[in-house]
Amino acid sequence: MVVSGVSNRVPGRIAHLVFLDAMVPEDGESAVDVLPVTKRLIDLAVDGWRVPPMPEQPPPLGLFGVTDPDDIAWLRSMLSDQPVGCLQEPVRLDDPAARTIPRTHIHCVVGKPEGITRRPVPAGERTRELPTGHDCMITMPAELAALLAEASADGISSQTSIRGRGAHRPLKGAIPR
Repeated sequence: MVVSGVSNRVPGRIAHLVFLDAMVPEDGESAVDVLPVTKRLIDLAVDGWRVPPMPEQPPPLGLFGVTDPDDIAWLRSMLSDQPVGCLQEPVRLDDPAARTIPRTHIHCVVGKPEGITRRPVPAGERTRELPTGHDCMITMPAELAALLAEASADGISSQTSIRGRGAHRPLKGAIPR
């Protein structure tokens, strides 16, 4: 949600957007609109304004896809409550220039919890997959870094090719979809 809003506010400063296992809203939508299961989290809000961290699930779900006990302990120490308002606030996407920014969607495809569905990626936008759960930066950091480097190279390539310089070569080992 945040990356979408930022791209709308400063599209000229962004060379390439990466949606990392993220919600992709339309103009005027909130997290609840994009992912209706989010309403259940709001219903569990403490004091009516803060959503506690998700509980650990049995494997393969774990905690956001993290199943190693040491990693789960570290992750737990990093988690905190989330304000309800950030799940309910609609994002504005009314700048046509934002739609011209190249986009890559990295989907984590293992262990999706019940009620989690993904919208189709718009035509012309690249999709990559990682065979892990949501917190791929913990479970597959090297593979994620390779995909982010690929997207970064695309951003540089799209900027330089406008000036007639540079050509992009896809990163070996990336998993195209």
